[in-house]
Parts: sequence; C-alpha cells; structure tokens
Amino acid sequence: MVGSTQRRRKRSIRPGSDHHDSQITTTMTTTMTTTAKILTVIFTVSAFWSPAEAQVRVLTPPYFNLAFGKDIVASSTCGVNSSSPELFCRLTGVAGDTKESDLRITINSGQLCEECDPTVESLSHHAELAIDGTERWWQSPPLSRGMEYNEVNVTIDLEQEFLVAYVFIKMANSPRPGVWALEKSTDFGKTWNPWQYFAGNPNECLQFFNASTSEVPEEDDEVICTTKFSKVVPLENGEIIVSLVDDRPNAQNFSNSQKLQDWTKATSVRLRLLQTKTLLGHLMAVRRQDPTVTRRYFYSIKDISIGGRCVCNGHAERCDKRDATQPNKLFCECHHNTCGPQCERCCPGFVQKKWQRVTTNKDFMCEPCNCHGHTNACVYDPEIDTKKLSLDIHGNYDGGGVCQNCEHNTKGINCEQCIDGFYRPFNVPKDVPNVCHQCQCRSRFSTGSCEEGSGRCMCKPQYTGENCDRCNNGYHNFPECMPCDCHVNGTSEGLCDVGGGQCPCKSNYMGRKCDTCRSQYYNFPECKECDCSRIGSQGPDCDVTTGQCRCQPGFNGLNCSTCAVGYHGFPTCTLCNCDVIGCTEAICESQTGRCICKPNYTGSQCERCVPGYYGYPYCYGLSWLEFLPSAGLGVFTHI
Repeated sequence: MVGSTQRRRKRSIRPGSDHHDSQITTTMTTTMTTTAKILTVIFTVSAFWSPAEAQVRVLTPPYFNLAFGKDIVASSTCGVNSSSPELFCRLTGVAGDTKESDLRITINSGQLCEECDPTVESLSHHAELAIDGTERWWQSPPLSRGMEYNEVNVTIDLEQEFLVAYVFIKMANSPRPGVWALEKSTDFGKTWNPWQYFAGNPNECLQFFNASTSEVPEEDDEVICTTKFSKVVPLENGEIIVSLVDDRPNAQNFSNSQKLQDWTKATSVRLRLLQTKTLLGHLMAVRRQDPTVTRRYFYSIKDISIGGRCVCNGHAERCDKRDATQPNKLFCECHHNTCGPQCERCCPGFVQKKWQRVTTNKDFMCEPCNCHGHTNACVYDPEIDTKKLSLDIHGNYDGGGVCQNCEHNTKGINCEQCIDGFYRPFNVPKDVPNVCHQCQCRSRFSTGSCEEGSGRCMCKPQYTGENCDRCNNGYHNFPECMPCDCHVNGTSEGLCDVGGGQCPCKSNYMGRKCDTCRSQYYNFPECKECDCSRIGSQGPDCDVTTGQCRCQPGFNGLNCSTCAVGYHGFPTCTLCNCDVIGCTEAICESQTGRCICKPNYTGSQCERCVPGYYGYPYCYGLSWLEFLPSAGLGVFTHI
C-alpha cells in the first residue's frame, strides 16, 4: 500500500434514538434507490433473522447500519500528499446534465475534469464521506499519480464484535472495482480473513485469489469468488450488495448454526481494492501510463452500509446500553438472568447451570443456586456438576452451583450443613434462618460437635456415654480418663491398671502392655494367626503386617498353598515339562500340567509350529518367509 493513511470519525448516534432512526432512514433512502434493491436487502436480512426464532424464547436485537459513525481509514485519498490540487476526469465524457454553473468542472481534451483539494471542503474526498449518509464521497488518487494506486484499502473499525448480515456499497463517479476482496477481522485488525472475492472473469479469480468462480456457497463458511459486480457499467453510481448469510446451507437455521454465526462475526471490515475496472479501448493507454487516460481511473465510494446486529447469544432484544468508560460500545440489555456486554455469562448468584446460548432448538435460563436462603453468592464448579453433588432449586442434583460465604452458622455446597459446634434439630427445614442450633456440650469431655437431629455430643476418644460421662474402653479413672497400662485388645480378664507391671496377655499377644502380636500372628491389634501351609512354607512365621508366609520354591500364595507359575499339581508342585519359548506366561495348567501354547505353536510341550507356520522357534507365516531373504535374515532350515 502507498500514500498516507487518513482517519476520520463522525459523532456516533445511539441506535433506537430519533436522530439515529432518521439518519438510517436517510441513508437507506439515499443508497437504496429502487424498490427492488430494498427488497433484496430485506430478503437478505430476513434470512439472517428468521421469524421462526420468535417461536421459541430466543431473543435477538434489531439490526442497524454498523458503519455509521465509526472510524474509517483509507490508505490513500485523492489530493492527500499531493503538492497541488489533483486533477481527475470522468469516464462519462462531456455528455450528460452537467450544469455550466458548476465551476468545479472543466473540459480538458474533451473530458469532464475536476480537482481534489483536501484544504477546500467542497473539493475534499476524505474517507468519512463514504459512511455519512450524504451524496458526497470518498475517492482514491487517480492512476495518473502512479499505477500502485490500483491497490487501496478502506477499513472500518466496528469497535466491538457484531454479527454482520450484509454489506452494501454504492459507487460515486467511478465504475465498480474490477478486482477486490471483502475481508473481516475478529481481533480488531490484527489479522484478516476473506469474506468474498470479486473479479471480472474466472481467470482473474484464479490469478488474484487462487479460487474458482462460484455464485452460490456450498458451505456456511465458504469464501466464493463472484464476477457479478465487476462489470464496467454502470460507469457511475453502481451498487454492490453482498449477503453473508443468504443462500448458505443454514441460512434459515441461523441461531442453531455456530459455524454460520462464527462466519458472520467481525470487529472490523476491510475493502481491499486491487484493480480498477478498465475500458477495453483504454487497455494499451493504461499500460503506457498515458495521463490523459489514467487520470480517469480511480475508486470513488458514496456509501458503505454494513447491516448487522449485536452479539447477544439469544438473551437480549435490545442493544443500546452504554458504559461511561466505553462510550462507543453497545451493550446488550440481557434477560434470562444473564450478564456481560454480550450476555455471555450467568449473573452472580445465578450460576447453578453452565451458561449456554439460546437457540430455536434449545431454551436456556440461568438458574439461581440453591443456598437455602443462607447466602446470595455462589460459583459454578464443573467437577461438582459432573459428580452431581449440587442440589438445584427443583430438588434435583443437577448443575454445579457451589454456595459461598454461607451465613446463619451453615456450610456445604448448598449451605445445607451446620458448622462445627452447631446442629440442625429434627423436623427443622434447611431454609429457615435459625436452622442451626448451638451444641450444648462440655468442652472437657466433648469435641464441641454434636449429632445432627438429636444434638447428642461427640465425645473425645477417652470418653463415652450419652453425655460423655464415663471413660471409654482403654481408659480409666473418670473424669481424668487416663490411658490404661494394658492394651484393651491384648489383655485378658479386662484388666486396665496393673501399677506399671506386666499385663496378663492373651495367647496371641505379647509385651509388657500386651501391645504386640506374638510370633506366628500378624495384623495388630487383631493379631490373626499366620496359618502357613506346612507343605509349601518354610516355617510357621509370617510377615507381621501382611501375613505373607515364606514359601518354598515352586509354591505361592499368602499361605503358600498354591503352585507358583511354571509348576503344577499341588501339593507336589512339579515343574512344568514345557518349552517356555512356545508357551504363554502361565506355562502350564496348575492342576493337570498341560502346556499352554502361544498362537502359531503346538505340540505337547509347545515345541513346534502349527501347520502353515515355519522356522521354529520364530514360527513365521509364508509372507514373512518371502520377506526374510530380501531383508538379509537368511532362510530357516529348521521347520
């Protein structure tokens, strides 16, 4: 791109206001000069917002001209960066209804010519004039300044994300562009993607865009190259109407097609103009850069209208809220308990269910969390949702709402439990403010907590009883309840205090306090007998923790009462008579000793290949035998 970049901005008008409506009416009246063209755009928009959407609770804001009042930039403009007023001439010649009193127009070599002068308002053609709704226009430098001015960009910053239904362009005193691309950005101009290509013939589609010519897209996001709008006539006031939804597969199912919605989303729109449309008789003169011809070729645009609406995800019918910190940005007036500029999240306190868009096939409303009236704060937790641990307002475990900052001495996912030191009495509903009553327990004997319903105190380990009023097993001397000298499990006769001497132990316990398992017993404090097999084990002792006996070779199991792998016939546990190369990991059957062969092996000892396989111990199929010599692996002779 060459030349300077010109940026102009006009005061924004609020959609829905009287001034805005009158401006839109003026713009549409100016740009849509015939009933047929108006109907074309209306048909396009009706495809974008199908009336079927109103039959379900999907809400959609009205459409409006997104370009009006926005920032617009042209990479090059007639007269800008020119040392003097810049001369350009019309293709229409001297014929026409030009008024002699119009002093701006001169006749030069039989051509109607004018000048661009950015210092004179009436001769200025800056970019803002393409979107202001008046009869004035933006104009690029003529090719007489240089052939590089075939390539000019016109960019409109929408300042937020919108769904775009159509783009309408009306030329001024030049033909429509010969080759150009309509492009969009979804990241505010950082990157660009094509929406549609325009060329004069199929060869130009291939040459400029490597695309074949097509008028009807087969996919919702297909970029087509059309030749319909690149004819040289009309020489002035030509129109281009681009529908981004009409004729696409899901045009009548827009709200349910995420692919088509993503296709129409944009934060910026760019006209990438690549080549002016040239009269056939001027081709050679243009190549020679004859200024009497090239000054007649340029781009001029009287109107750019971008029909679209805010992205509200089916949760809003209006989009005219404003924020003082972002005065040029429109916010959706959200319903269904949704919040955010695009109603893209559930409002605080209404996050029981994961946020969703509303479509004609699926209704959705953000639900309040069920905190039983003990808080208004909650967050959504997908793991809680997956495990179905959160109770919704309908009494179902559905959703991921987790209550925060529970009041009235409550806690839990739904504020359904009482905090330590409080309990909910029988028959008291969970949603009453005084649901949790303080436990009436003495801190010396109780943990401070009590049972839900009854309020019975939870005793410390050394106490027991309805009111924690006696010592637990293993303790003595209430109310101190000191630990017994003897371990309660290992002591016979239930003795507790022996004055520091030897406690009388049960037969399977040992130690001064009877707090260790005796030899041939394991798993204190139960101290179970080892029960090792006299045949398969190396002795009666076992591991004091696991009870695993020490097995003889060829034996296995906790008690050494089975044969190990590779042995069979308990209690003798004889070594399997098998070829381990041809056997599975089990080697042989544990009772009969029959060898268990791998696939492709056979024989009583799995010592040979099955029919059709060769080369023991490898037992390859025929296809492998053909491969082996070529791979340098030789030929097996042992079959």
